[in-house]
Amino acid sequence: MQNKYLIKASKKFWFWFWTQLMNGFAPSDTQGNYKRPEGITINSEYEINNENGKICLLVGNSCPWCQRTLLVHKIKQLSKEVKVVFLKADVEHGEWIFNKKLKGCVRLSDLYKKANKKIIFRATLPLLISFVKDEVNILSNESSQIIRLLNSIQSMSKDKTVKIKDCDQQLLALIHNNINNGVYRCGFARNQSSYEKASKNLFAALNEIEDEMSRNKGDWIFGEELTYADIYLFPTLIRWELIYSKLFKCTEKELSYFEKIIEWRIKFFKISNVDKTCYDNEWKKDYYKALFPLNPNQVIPVLPPLKEIIRLES
Repeated sequence: MQNKYLIKASKKFWFWFWTQLMNGFAPSDTQGNYKRPEGITINSEYEINNENGKICLLVGNSCPWCQRTLLVHKIKQLSKEVKVVFLKADVEHGEWIFNKKLKGCVRLSDLYKKANKKIIFRATLPLLISFVKDEVNILSNESSQIIRLLNSIQSMSKDKTVKIKDCDQQLLALIHNNINNGVYRCGFARNQSSYEKASKNLFAALNEIEDEMSRNKGDWIFGEELTYADIYLFPTLIRWELIYSKLFKCTEKELSYFEKIIEWRIKFFKISNVDKTCYDNEWKKDYYKALFPLNPNQVIPVLPPLKEIIRLES
């Protein structure tokens, strides 16, 4: 009988403790649905080409929102215009730290404080900043805005760069809300009903993208031209087999069910320098180690290398 009550009490304590951890990692609404915090943005009429300061893009290897920005940086060949600074995840303290001090800052939170920005939830990446002497100016930490700012920069590269086009905003919102955020709503769901709702919306959106690709002729979601929709979709789907299908319980269907999406993913991966934005070893280490509430024993599953997954699909 003692074991029975001990188990019951232990379950209650563990659930309470898990809830406290989840509140720090992934806030939710009253129904248990994951809700991503809003970021810092600038006026939509801001012209980055008139920026007087040195521009830096701060990113982390494992973050899909950071990969969005890295993709645009690589595709647009902006190495001369924007310096990329990589941070590493401090798994023990749940924050980003610099590999080398930046303006005297050791942690990303220090830089936010230096810029006199009130942090609503926590210091997040990606982060686009400019420096005028020692003054830190945060331009944006919202990836959707950062990729548009980067795309608008006039590249000094002698090589011809690809112009990333705008696209249907309704479909872009579908990708952002139901796929990019959808996998997190599955993984961070607080209860069965919020999980099932997120899974239903996620796979309905994937079906819609598959149908869109079937209708359009060309290599990309909207046909012949690369758009923001492609940039949005890739970071989530390139992590699918390694992270989301397992750790986040995105299991309703295998991604291989979506034949057009798989074809598209292979083509996108083969764009020049795109593979250099994919850090699958860091993904596995950071996701399975850092997200303690989802993987308490912190065991990293044995998984094939990303390039092997892509090779087998080709």
